[in-house]
Amino acid sequence: MANPSHARALAKAANGNLGIGSTTQLIPEANDASRVEYEFVVDGMSGDTRFPHGDLKALFTTGELNMCDNEFHGDSYTGVPDGMGAYLVDDSTLRVVVQSESYGPVTRYETWPYPTNKDSGLATFTGSHVQYTDFDRLGLSNFMHHDGPASDIVKGFGQVATTYYNLAGDRVGPRNGEDATPSGAHYSNTDADGNWAYENFPTKADWNMQSLCSSHLEEKHQWGRGIGFEDDIYITNEEWNSYAPGSSFVGISMHAMDLANAVDYAVGSVTVSGWEKIVELNPAHTDYVILSLSGYNGAYSNGDGEIVGRNAEYSKPDGTDYVSPNNICPARIYIGMKGKMEDGSDAPADDFLARNGLRYGKVYGYAIDMSESGPTEGLFRDAFHKSRNNGAKVEGKFVPIDWQWDGTVKNFRHDGAWEFQLPVPGFDDLTWWNSGSLTESGSKTEHNSPDTREGMTAFIQGSTAGYFGHYYVNGITEALDAAMASGDDFPASLDSDYYVYQGENDITGQIDLGGAGLYAQDPENNYCPSPVAEGEQINDATFNCDKPGSVKSTFEDIDGLEVVAASEGLFVVIQEDSGSDVGERMFISSVLEHEDDGEELTYYFMAMSGGVINTRMMAGVGIPATASEESGGHEFSGVIDLSGMLKKDSSNFSISAGDGHAKRQAELEVPIEDKLIVIGLQAHNYHSGVVEAFEADRGGQVLLYKPDFSE
Repeated sequence: MANPSHARALAKAANGNLGIGSTTQLIPEANDASRVEYEFVVDGMSGDTRFPHGDLKALFTTGELNMCDNEFHGDSYTGVPDGMGAYLVDDSTLRVVVQSESYGPVTRYETWPYPTNKDSGLATFTGSHVQYTDFDRLGLSNFMHHDGPASDIVKGFGQVATTYYNLAGDRVGPRNGEDATPSGAHYSNTDADGNWAYENFPTKADWNMQSLCSSHLEEKHQWGRGIGFEDDIYITNEEWNSYAPGSSFVGISMHAMDLANAVDYAVGSVTVSGWEKIVELNPAHTDYVILSLSGYNGAYSNGDGEIVGRNAEYSKPDGTDYVSPNNICPARIYIGMKGKMEDGSDAPADDFLARNGLRYGKVYGYAIDMSESGPTEGLFRDAFHKSRNNGAKVEGKFVPIDWQWDGTVKNFRHDGAWEFQLPVPGFDDLTWWNSGSLTESGSKTEHNSPDTREGMTAFIQGSTAGYFGHYYVNGITEALDAAMASGDDFPASLDSDYYVYQGENDITGQIDLGGAGLYAQDPENNYCPSPVAEGEQINDATFNCDKPGSVKSTFEDIDGLEVVAASEGLFVVIQEDSGSDVGERMFISSVLEHEDDGEELTYYFMAMSGGVINTRMMAGVGIPATASEESGGHEFSGVIDLSGMLKKDSSNFSISAGDGHAKRQAELEVPIEDKLIVIGLQAHNYHSGVVEAFEADRGGQVLLYKPDFSE
């Protein structure tokens, strides 16, 4: 074998030393190796792991192999880890689902191809994978005190879905070479006629599953008897795409994975504008489902063909042209009626999407009075959040757009994403509260997270501008009852309120480092100059350095954001994606509140990782050994609270498998310092050694975290 690192990887695999969960060394650090008494710079070994606000342990690491005796034996765990979820397969097995954010032929690093639809015309995918790891429930509950590797408690591993349906409702089939695939196309890669829309074709697969970003796992009736989805569903979504210049294309969709039957369904009812994260909210009604939708609203490079097509076929009331809809959108929700086909007729009982309210529904956007006397004095969302304090309130309404999915696959020019450039239907006094304006792109809406407290239909929404806040949907049961009784099926509007948790402000005084977070120093090159000490570098993680010479005192590019519901209240884990040159940061907040009392939240530093001038990155060390090929950035991404599934009454677990509502209730009863929380970490520069040898894209690690606020 020509590549020595590949030969070493195969030797380790043959000796059984690369099993899922076998790696115990950690990628993240508490401090840069140059700032502690012993330099932790050894390939394959941890750096400084004295994390100030809770321990971290490795669950599994990119490049490890499935050694379990099942149909997926020998499959490699594929990076970079991103969206995730967990549920109880049975009373002794806890399944952790993690997807990879991979780009296949759109950029580089095509992952090993995985087969689908073996019984109806085999089709293969490269790009993003969705994989599960099964853990012994009791072993996982005690893992933070276990001396051995996580492989000691691994029971199984594999692909979550093996059957895939496309937007047209057909099983995905093999690609017809470089010609059109009129039936069975994966429409994220094509136009509505099945013509290939990328510049490049996959080299080893039919299709590319493009950039599965964040996700959420929703259990049946998690909000109460008959309330919520009718099945256990893993919601994932393709995030962004890059097409051939001038091409026509459909766009990218949400995916609903039927966990019981290992089936993936592409979903068109929420638009095909690409998504960062979609989560279920409490609909407070047995006949409806509600989703919070977060994403970029058409982040399609080389999308000019569809923009031209939109303007050729549609006009705006003011006579101006449509522009790219990318990041021209407000906060959004989707309301779907269960048991209905796209036209509102009754669906067969065995129709998975219809049964779960994912065929017939409406997309709603947040709209407000944008006059000078309105709640923001005429400011759009990004501008409003500059220097805005905790507790600021913005009253508004969620209003449906005119577009509605009809079940027919069409090119993106016909999608609902464009409608946030138009007046709000039925409300002359309201305007979509977009991030930039009705015609200008603003900051990205990345992660959202549901408020899982009893009786709440609400969610927390983040932004790459560094702010986040809480949207409450008011009177939802009454509004849905009225719509149903009137025959309209969906409310004409929903009264709502938004509260700021964190504005785009200086947070350096709100950060508690716990004695950690020390950065590498590079005074000679003045790489990250201190804003408070002339001629010096920033010292620690109270500041962010997202590129040479750029030092930020705010949050920079909040990406990962997940609320953790505890007995004390709600907490939030924040994971930046700034491209920090000295180490990407992760924090957990104090209890969330928006009392407008002059008090701001505290952010407890959890860990940092990567960075082009980080000492370990500069030295080329990685986890596993040989994975690092160059210095580069990392990103924490993904959070799961396991506490509801691991809570015990005396010596017995509190809940049984298949009871999502009990899981949510149990989470609310566990104190924050008794939580066990899964964390994802992406290591983009780890694409050598075992990672490359097993076509696992780029590196990363999934970790278990136990909060500890004592110092």
